Amino acid sequence: MSNHATKWWGQSLLGSAVTLLIVSAVAIAVVLIGSPTDLRILTVFLINVIAAIALQTYTGNCGVISFGHVGFMALGAYGSALFTADPAIKASGIPDAPAFIVNAQLGFFPAMLIGIAVAVIVAAIIGRVFIRLSGAAAAVATLGFMVIVFTVLSNAEQLTRGSKAFSGIPPYTTLAWCMGAFAVVLVLARLLRESNIGLGLRASGDDLIAAQASGVDIVNSRYLMWVVSAAGAAVAGALYAHYIGAILPKAFHFELTFLLVTMVIVGGRSITGAIAGTALITLLAEGLRRLENGFSIGSFNLNEAPGLTTAVLALLIVITLTMRPQGLVSRWEIEELLQKWLGGAISGAKTPSQIREGRTPDSAKT
Repeated sequence: MSNHATKWWGQSLLGSAVTLLIVSAVAIAVVLIGSPTDLRILTVFLINVIAAIALQTYTGNCGVISFGHVGFMALGAYGSALFTADPAIKASGIPDAPAFIVNAQLGFFPAMLIGIAVAVIVAAIIGRVFIRLSGAAAAVATLGFMVIVFTVLSNAEQLTRGSKAFSGIPPYTTLAWCMGAFAVVLVLARLLRESNIGLGLRASGDDLIAAQASGVDIVNSRYLMWVVSAAGAAVAGALYAHYIGAILPKAFHFELTFLLVTMVIVGGRSITGAIAGTALITLLAEGLRRLENGFSIGSFNLNEAPGLTTAVLALLIVITLTMRPQGLVSRWEIEELLQKWLGGAISGAKTPSQIREGRTPDSAKT
């Protein structure tokens, strides 16, 4: 292995390139031979996977679960939609909003940057408190943040139309936008994960005191991951808003939170795991939602099955935590898995992360 490839950033870019190659191949196949429904599922998958990678950037490295990242998705969605929606519709729906919002009609990219900035500012303000929490305290606090965002958006009628749908959002989200955003978020997440910051944070998850004694700046490292992950979630929210065309606070509540957390738990504690979990859950949820409209098994017929998707996903979480608590992929990335599966054909030596974390290719079998 060359000196370039042995550097942590070399592994990050290699893993990102392999992942992008696989996802791009699937996307090309769907565009060429897939149906409009397949294209819609692919677009939804890409939006979901950006959100899952954003959550994994914080949870996977810090070992702290967050139920609040859907709140950052909501901020990104509304922050961008307010500046791209049709001024005539805004003048009718939110006439009391500030004039610079009502009259604005920016392009997708600058509006997305505004949504990201809103999420980052909020994350930076509250982050110093949240990053010091772990375990049940972190779960409850982040869930509380999501509820606060939902409540604020539901009551800000002069700005968001409250609990009513905010419409008139241009359909800017295309497959190209989704792939581009996915590529940027993926590379950034992989670079952070393989950096000394990511390595130190993952070490702190195993032994907090030992990591601190080794010089790991846990507080500032968690803060960085928290802010970056909020930005990634805001990107997913902006893409979602400009794909659906109309949003309301209820779309960024418990159901989406449950779906996003399920993707991360089932996938494992790696970026590759987040992608694998998102692919599985997106396809499973799509199939289950169709069954909710009614299905028959032999002589058994059911006209409607409301709540089937939530019940099955909850069961899947229980099964995963019971039988494989580390998730489908555990902490392994795509290039490490390929090295294992191909018997070292890609590289006869350890990967950089294995060297730095004291792992060997054979240990990936556990």
